[in-house]
This record gives sequence, structure tokens and C-alpha cells, in this order.
Amino acid sequence: MPQFTQTSRRVRPVLLATRRAQPTAVFIIRLTVTAVAAYLVALVLPLAEKPLLAPLTALLVVQYTLYQTIRSAIQRIASVVVGVLIAVLLAGTVGFTWWTLGLAIATSLVIGYTARLGDHILEVPISAMLIFALGAATPAGAADRVFETLVGAGMGLLAGLIASPVHMETAQEAIGDLGCRLGELTDRLADGLWPGEHRAAGEGEGPDFPALLRDARQVGRDIQRTDSALSHAEESLRLNPRAGGLHPMGTALRSGLETLEYSAVNLRGLARSLADRQHLHDGGVYAIEARDRLGSALREVSECMRAFGLLVRSEVVRDVRAYDEALRRHLTEGRRRRDEFADALAPWISARSAEWRLHAEVLVHLDRLLDLFDAEHRAQSRNRRRRRIRHRIGAAAKSGGSERRPRAPVRRRPRPG
Repeated sequence: MPQFTQTSRRVRPVLLATRRAQPTAVFIIRLTVTAVAAYLVALVLPLAEKPLLAPLTALLVVQYTLYQTIRSAIQRIASVVVGVLIAVLLAGTVGFTWWTLGLAIATSLVIGYTARLGDHILEVPISAMLIFALGAATPAGAADRVFETLVGAGMGLLAGLIASPVHMETAQEAIGDLGCRLGELTDRLADGLWPGEHRAAGEGEGPDFPALLRDARQVGRDIQRTDSALSHAEESLRLNPRAGGLHPMGTALRSGLETLEYSAVNLRGLARSLADRQHLHDGGVYAIEARDRLGSALREVSECMRAFGLLVRSEVVRDVRAYDEALRRHLTEGRRRRDEFADALAPWISARSAEWRLHAEVLVHLDRLLDLFDAEHRAQSRNRRRRRIRHRIGAAAKSGGSERRPRAPVRRRPRPG
């Protein structure tokens, strides 16, 4: 088990880097092809001799998702049109001087902030300066620049419609990897119950619980990366004709991420409890029989985490049934092991003692971890999430505001340790 864990730990970064590089490579190809196509289309039309503004606009318009591409195209067109009009107006009335340049920049920025162009604010003065630099501060030259912008934006939108990506697979992989990461951490907690056996086997002193607690806290970074990947996936479904029936999958992935996040919180609490209990006993956190029962329960919890991660990311019906059956089997066995561990504490130990309280904490965290992966609990969690989404949409409709993406950020519970 330790050798397999170390091997998988070395292989995972390579796999993650490969998966993350694939969308980037596809995006680079999309940008290159779209920009060249925009230039060729603008070259055929009666525009300037070298219509470079068309491929430039296409590069700036094309984004990772179709919704972002449409929004970027609208803002880009507005920025260029405003910048061109400002340059033509100033050049036609007072000519080009240093103070005209300053006035054009200031006016462009004021209009950009007023129109809330976001990241495209600086493109307004840049467009005005390009008009001055190209010597196109005439109605005809300005019209050519605007037309080139429309060609580039149109090609960007066309590329977004033809090859609108859906990043759901990346989010699925991230959810599955997070489940495996939590499962490995739970296995290491189980291994830490037998430090003497690790030392006898020549593997060092075995993992200590303070170090495992630090590793459990660092899982938050993996959760943030998974949340970012899922946010991109949800964004890629908006206004996307290729999305089809993938919206329920996005809801299921979001619910699965919340479940794994809560399990990480309880895993940190469990590591904290075991680290505190380690200070009470020199020979280990528990007696040999109790350690065996707790280790068996933790092994079942780790298998639940892996099965749940694979269940959330799976699409094939056959795989879903297999992972669901595995999850139910490990849940049943985990609860049985948990009940056996509950009786491990000697009956004469006082309920006021630190040992009794820490034993109760371990049981509470075990119960919460097992309950999180229960089908009934997951169904209730999905229903609560759907009610929150409907409430947000209804509130937005009543207030007259624009409907925003009904995705709440991943909630952060206080660290128990």
C-alpha cells in the first residue's frame, strides 16, 4: 500500500499537467485559426491594404467559453467604435497635438468607465491612438477601422459558435482526483495508527498526526482548483448550443464538490483529534484492538471517498451502478466497523476525562464522514441547493435585476484544528 501510494503520488502531477495542457493547446489552435481567417476575410473585402485590426480583434474576442466570447465581442466593438469616434472628432476639429492626445485618452477612459466596459476600458484610448497613428482620422478611414473590427468580432463569434467548447470533462477529472486525494489522506491516517509497525518494517517511524493535519489543511488548495475548474465548466454551458442536457451534470458536480469539501473539513477534525490523543498515550493513540477497529473503519471511509469521486464524474449508466453499489457496500461495512470501534473504550473511563472526550470527537467525525456519502443525505443536499437556486432566480426577477449565474461560492467552514 505505501509503495502504491507513493507511486500514484508521483504519477498524479504528470497526469494533471497533461490534462490541463490539453484545453490550452486547443485554445491556442482556435486563436490562431480564427485570427488568420479574420485576416483573409478582411483582405478579400475592399478595406485597407493590410487589415491587421481584424485579426487583432479576433484574438481579443475569442475566449475560453462561448458566453465570454459573446460578452467580449460586444465590449470590444463598443470600445473600438467609441475610440474611433473620439479620434475622428478631435482630429477633424482641432487636429493632432500633444494636448489632443491627452484629451483623447482622458475622454476615452471616462467614457469607458461610465459604460462599464470592464477589461476593455483601455481599448478605447488604444483605438483612438491607433487611428491617430495610422493616419485614418477621416470618416472613410474610421469607417474602415470599424468595419475591420466588425469582421474580426464576427469571425470570433463564428468560431465560438462552431467550436464552442464544453469543459465538463475537465471538471469531472478534477472531482475524481479530489476524491482520490482525500482517500489517500484517509489511508495515511489509518497507517499512522501503527507507527511501531512502520518502524519494524524499515519504513521509518511512519506518518505522524501533526504532519497529516498539515497535509489535511493543504487539501483546501486542491478544493480551490477543483472549484475553479467547475466554475469554468458551468460558464461553458451558458448560451452554448452544444450543452444539450449537460446542465443537470453541472448541478451534480457542484453538489459532489460540496460533499467532498465537507468531508475534508471533517477529515481535518479527525486528524486534529488523533493528534491530540497521541499526546495522551506513549504507545499509540489507542490500544492494539481499538487501533485495528479504527483503522478498518478509516479504510472503508477512504474507499467511500474514492467511489464517490468516481460516481460523481461517471457518465455511463453501467459505471454509475457499479460505483453506487461499491459506495453502498463500503458505507455498510464502514458503519459496522464504526460500531465496533465505538465499544473499544473501556467502560470504567470517566466521561469527564480528556480520553473520553477525544474518543467521542473521533466517533463524531467518523459519523459525519459516513453520513456525507449516504444517498439520502446527498439527495437532501441537492434539494436544498435547487431551492436556493430557485430562490435566487425569483429574487432577481422581482428586483428587476439581471439574472446572474446561480452558483454560490464554496462555503468555508471554520477549521476544527
